[in-house]
Amino acid sequence: MLTIDTFLNLYGLDLTKKVKIARHMDTRGIDVHELFHTGHFELYQSYQERDEFKGAQYLVSCLGINNNQALFVGVYEVVAKHKVNGFPDHHDVPYRGKAKIKSKYHYELEKLDGFEDIEHRLVIRWNNVGQAWCVSLDNRPKEVVQLLPRGFVKPFSGYSDINLTYRELRDIVGDLDANQIWYKMLSSVGAVYLILDTTDGKQYIGSASGREGLYGRWKEYAKTGHGNNVMLKEMLQMEPGRVHKFRFSILQVLPASLTSKEAVMEENKFKEKLGSRAHGLNEKEINKVL
Repeated sequence: MLTIDTFLNLYGLDLTKKVKIARHMDTRGIDVHELFHTGHFELYQSYQERDEFKGAQYLVSCLGINNNQALFVGVYEVVAKHKVNGFPDHHDVPYRGKAKIKSKYHYELEKLDGFEDIEHRLVIRWNNVGQAWCVSLDNRPKEVVQLLPRGFVKPFSGYSDINLTYRELRDIVGDLDANQIWYKMLSSVGAVYLILDTTDGKQYIGSASGREGLYGRWKEYAKTGHGNNVMLKEMLQMEPGRVHKFRFSILQVLPASLTSKEAVMEENKFKEKLGSRAHGLNEKEINKVL
């Protein structure tokens, strides 16, 4: 069995030292993957309510993914530990008020160079559902499940499961070689789709048909964030960073052979059901297909 220890040793980690491994996953409405990609993860990791990294000289950090697996994102040296009383007020972070509120420990963690080749690529199996999220590396070997291609974003697990952040959509479109399955599946169907602004819960509903299907439409959002939709465009002109609060999902898969007019008819049904004209981000008048 090939384990993560083998890779860590190969890339230079001294396994004679005390090493802990953590699988970060938060059930309080916090996406740790987005924290990582927006630069908030390291601060999030450094504050803990319990002495989770006690005795560790190095910390192997992973992000939780489906099927009780974990994605390796880096190795950190535990430089120092300080007792604290809660999370500092001066940090502007997306998890404020949701997590780290009762922090009692702050760790100074310094990320080690040399592991970049396998960061965000190495997938391991966490041993069982009940296992603690942070354990000693030598407790039980962590099997390597796969080494993902460079540029791979996430697995395609079905149309009904799609719930992409803007960053994920942008990265999929930006590297089709590493994400071929997404191009194949999205370009083979039309759809009525939903863009949810998680800032305030408002919705935009659109439809896609014709050549390249849903992929052909969504690649425009990947490029601009707004896809030339009037209300979205106005919103992002005033607040460009808001695009990172958008999530893209599918309300109904449509045959790729459907005409634009037929797709719009299905789109309008959802606009009426969900009230996206009166209370959302669709224009008040009946929209032409976009």
